[in-house]
Amino acid sequence: IIDVSPARLAVSRFTGFVTDGEVARQKDALLSALAADGVDLDVPHGSVVPYFVFQYNPPYTIPIVRRNEIAIPVRSADQSPTSLEDEWMNDDDDADGYDENIEAPSDVE
Repeated sequence: IIDVSPARLAVSRFTGFVTDGEVARQKDALLSALAADGVDLDVPHGSVVPYFVFQYNPPYTIPIVRRNEIAIPVRSADQSPTSLEDEWMNDDDDADGYDENIEAPSDVE
């Protein structure tokens, strides 16, 4: 059992078997629909968009009646969007040992 933090999800339903190709197609379709509707994703800029796939039927169910869903985290209406600068400044990835004061090596002397 894995604890999953609460999130607001945009969900799209689809039928058939869940394959890597079908999941990619459904994810792209959901992302396109969200972009067309102006819905903001709850994902830091530049990161891979996480998704969840829900399957509700046993494996012997015929594909046409299978129920599957793909879900992507979105921001709620009352959650104010942050600017890219705020996201970059509040990024907690500073634990990678990067020091802003160190200059990149140059091959020109």
